[in-house]
Amino acid sequence: MNEKIVVLDFDDGEVGVTLGALYRYFTVPCDLTVIYVEASPSADDADTTIDINDDGTGVITAVAAATKATPGTWKSTHMGGANAPVTIAAGSVVSLDANSAAANTRLHVEIWGLVGEYWA
Repeated sequence: MNEKIVVLDFDDGEVGVTLGALYRYFTVPCDLTVIYVEASPSADDADTTIDINDDGTGVITAVAAATKATPGTWKSTHMGGANAPVTIAAGSVVSLDANSAAANTRLHVEIWGLVGEYWA
């Protein structure tokens, strides 16, 4: 095995902006096997969740992002969770959705993934 862990770290939102569907886009330059996601708001924001989409299809959905002091998590089996890891192919367009976010809320999202040999 020759994998390396990478962390994609996003902090989005600002006063006067309400984050919603497709609030951020990015691409991955190599295959990325997602093993952990963490999300938290800048202030408690009841019912807020985030989705990660791969080329328009939700591959990780409804990660809690409602309580500032308790980040929501999605964990693969490799991180002690119950979810199968999700592989996003090189060149895919990845997008993030914020569901039920209030105006002016900032969201912090970390996506941990493995690059290198496939690890499933």
